Amino acid sequence: MVIPASPGGRRPAAATPIHLLGTGPLAEELWAVAQDAGLAVAGFVENLDRTKAGGTLLGRPIVWVDDLPAGAACVCALSTTRRRGYVEQVADRATFPNLIHPSAVILPGATLGEGTVVSAGVIVAAHAVLGRHVFCNRGVRIGHHTRVGDFATLQPGANLAGLIQVGPAAYVGMGAIVTERLNIGAGATVAAGAVVRHDVAPHSMVAGNPAVVKREEVDER
Repeated sequence: MVIPASPGGRRPAAATPIHLLGTGPLAEELWAVAQDAGLAVAGFVENLDRTKAGGTLLGRPIVWVDDLPAGAACVCALSTTRRRGYVEQVADRATFPNLIHPSAVILPGATLGEGTVVSAGVIVAAHAVLGRHVFCNRGVRIGHHTRVGDFATLQPGANLAGLIQVGPAAYVGMGAIVTERLNIGAGATVAAGAVVRHDVAPHSMVAGNPAVVKREEVDER
């Protein structure tokens, strides 16, 4: 499902309360994003520590993953690209609305895939395309005609110029800058504060200014 921009870049909140997949600190932050967006949180979903099920977090119930109600609207509250596994675990019984903070600016012509999170202060320029379950943390900037692949993570303050291709499950760290018309390969990692002036190969990690390859054959983060 792809959500086109409405006038002014705003999108209506989902009609039903959401479940947040996760019980860690980011789940608490996304609870706050949902509150600001006027979106109710039905509960949190745990898939690792069953002893948490039956408890509460921020006054909402914690549900074991196997007990998630059929048809539940879910947003994954993991900032690592390994959220792919969590999404796949519930995909047969869940729907995936977008979670968008009201301070975000999404210009006309931009599109978002299902389950994508756009946090406070994010700017998505015209004709940018964000895939499924992309995570845009606070203050991210995404330039015009840039395409971001499924399950990619953009951490606070990352700045992507125009006409960039970011591959699926790529990870761009806090404050990193990617200059225009570059390709960031699938599963690649751009370290915090890096300034990227050349293409980044799939599953490699770059760091520094200018960014250079530090590791190859990097696993998803």
